[in-house]
Amino acid sequence: MNYRHGYHAGNFADLAKHAALLAWLRMLRAEGAAVRVVDTHAGAGFYDLSNPDFARSKEAEAGIKYLLGKDVPDSLKPLAQYVRAKNQGAGFRDHVGVYPGSPVLALDHGTQEDAYIGCELRSDDFMLLQHRISPRGEAVQSDGYAKAVALSADGDSRKQLYLIDPPFELPGDYAAIVTTLRDVLAAQPDAGALVWLPLKDLETFDGFLRHFERELPDGDVLVTELRLRSLWNPMKMNGCCLVAVNAPEGFEAVVTAIGRDVVAVFGEESGLARTWRL
Repeated sequence: MNYRHGYHAGNFADLAKHAALLAWLRMLRAEGAAVRVVDTHAGAGFYDLSNPDFARSKEAEAGIKYLLGKDVPDSLKPLAQYVRAKNQGAGFRDHVGVYPGSPVLALDHGTQEDAYIGCELRSDDFMLLQHRISPRGEAVQSDGYAKAVALSADGDSRKQLYLIDPPFELPGDYAAIVTTLRDVLAAQPDAGALVWLPLKDLETFDGFLRHFERELPDGDVLVTELRLRSLWNPMKMNGCCLVAVNAPEGFEAVVTAIGRDVVAVFGEESGLARTWRL
């Protein structure tokens, strides 16, 4: 699977992930906590939806553009309003021309006391990321898993939120997520983490959850599963999953509604949304 962010910007999975991230950040802001976001696979910051390399997939048309042409469900309204405002600010009055990724979303919902560190290995995306978030945030061209573990031991006193959304180009990404969170939580037991996973087949998904539960048996873990269709064809991305560790109080109800609404808007008759504790 090649999940370079730009190819899929604004698709249903992005909407689920970013709606959940936005809700998490707003809950921390309501608590008055200073926050540091560590984004292990940051991408390019935001995406030009007219870019022919990205536009040919038509995923934004079936995602954010389709959503904004409908009555938006309550759980997705904060994200929809934010995307509309970003586009109006960029001069797009009557259509969606840009889609903000997690780096820009996090920075737009932060304060001067907060920090954002985005890791990106691809040289082209890193250069874009650096240009688009500096000086508000820090772009780092390094392995995001290793950087997350290193930062967890640096003594930063802010509320920590680790966003893990790898490209899944290698099977090792699933194991790397688990071992990274194991090591981060060993150093910072109260750190929060939001993990995004593609959902293609039950075997891969169940294997990840077994590994997760074995390595982090005592964590406060929420799993939200969004199936757009039955998982009978492992060659398709049939949905996605959000795994939340040490989420803020009230997040479970919000992410449950996000999962339900994304599947209702974009799913087939056999779609399914559910949230449970691991």
